[in-house]
Amino acid sequence: MTVQYLPTGQFGLYLRDRFIRFNLIIGLLVNLVLWLILGWQVKNFSNLIPLHYNIYFGIDLFGPWYRIFLLPAIGIIFLAINFFLGILLFHKEKILSYFLVGSNSLIQTILILAALFIILISY
Repeated sequence: MTVQYLPTGQFGLYLRDRFIRFNLIIGLLVNLVLWLILGWQVKNFSNLIPLHYNIYFGIDLFGPWYRIFLLPAIGIIFLAINFFLGILLFHKEKILSYFLVGSNSLIQTILILAALFIILISY
């Protein structure tokens, strides 16, 4: 089995696509905002903060304040995986690469909402 590398122009074509470029920029900006919000709020956190809440049991997971930074880290991981899978699939399945990159914005939005709710219940 041989390893196929990307054609030289495929990465450029991928980044020239407006939908992909827009969602990549939005995903990165929302993730940056998430890092900034959490970095700004870290001085207000106590040693243990609530990390999970559900409507049936209330707060069911406490942890150290630095564990809240797992949210933006997971967001970056999803961004990178979806971005690189999108590059690999762009030439063969353009619509699938659109779904992968488009989901980045949705994932980042869900993560920022989760972080905001954690900040709200920790006060």
